[in-house]
Amino acid sequence: MKQLLHDSFLRQRSWLGGIVRFVRPFMAYKVLGRVSPVLASYKITHKCNLKCLHCPYWKRPSEDQSFEGVIKTLQMLRRAGVLILILEGGEPLLWKDGGRDIRDVVATARRLFPSVCMTTNGTLPWGDLPLNRVWVSLDGPEEMNDSLRGKGVFEAVFRNIERGSQAQRVFASITISALNIHSIPELISFLKGRVAGATIQFYYPYQGLPDPLYVELNERRRVLNHLIEMKRQGYPIVNTEMSLRELQRSRWLCEDRLLANADPDGTISHGCYLKNRGPSVCELCGFTAHNEMTLAFHGDIASIRTGLATFFQ
Repeated sequence: MKQLLHDSFLRQRSWLGGIVRFVRPFMAYKVLGRVSPVLASYKITHKCNLKCLHCPYWKRPSEDQSFEGVIKTLQMLRRAGVLILILEGGEPLLWKDGGRDIRDVVATARRLFPSVCMTTNGTLPWGDLPLNRVWVSLDGPEEMNDSLRGKGVFEAVFRNIERGSQAQRVFASITISALNIHSIPELISFLKGRVAGATIQFYYPYQGLPDPLYVELNERRRVLNHLIEMKRQGYPIVNTEMSLRELQRSRWLCEDRLLANADPDGTISHGCYLKNRGPSVCELCGFTAHNEMTLAFHGDIASIRTGLATFFQ
């Protein structure tokens, strides 16, 4: 009982702290028109133990920084105003520099950022890393997921989820493509009660069109209507209904100045996730987090609540 009360206190303190930290950049944006990056994705390595069909990053060379270089990158992001750091890859759990590994990076990041999160393919144990949120990539029920990510991946992911002590912090990260679009409702039904929530995004054609994995707008609208209905029925879809409806348009609200990105070599850019990573065509975009954060800074209450619960609770 004592431990439960302690954990509850820490969650409440984190939630209140998140509100306090959100107020300053929110008011600067709304009142003064000043924008600084609030969320950063840090691709700490391109190295990966999988070769997922829809991912371009494992194919790219990875000039990983030393631990000292990583610290400098983290410090630069924090000085830019970043409050939320998401470590990703490649597979971030593979990052190493001599005797240092991702645990050292997370420990340093925790001292700099109010919220530290990670996106992983889930095949390697993340154990008790002190993360505010862990996203595990899943792209369908077992057969579909493994056809995209590799044999045995689905089983390994859930083995690590069950093995970890922080299942309440695990979200599924689902990328919808033309290959798995019809199996997404089944996946979300399966995830209910197994993870804390699921966020969806759409596959982006990094090499342009035509691309057999790209989801055309009419198909996107159909699956989004289905997902909106599932969300209303209580399935664990984290994206707000407002954002899901925005995604039914060919273009939607995106204040990309709220974002920063860092690459394995330490290059930092402000704005669109695709800067330095590929051609950016807004009409083809499927990165839903951009829209959700924009809605929050435009004052949408559901998006604000979702953001605080996702990154600070």
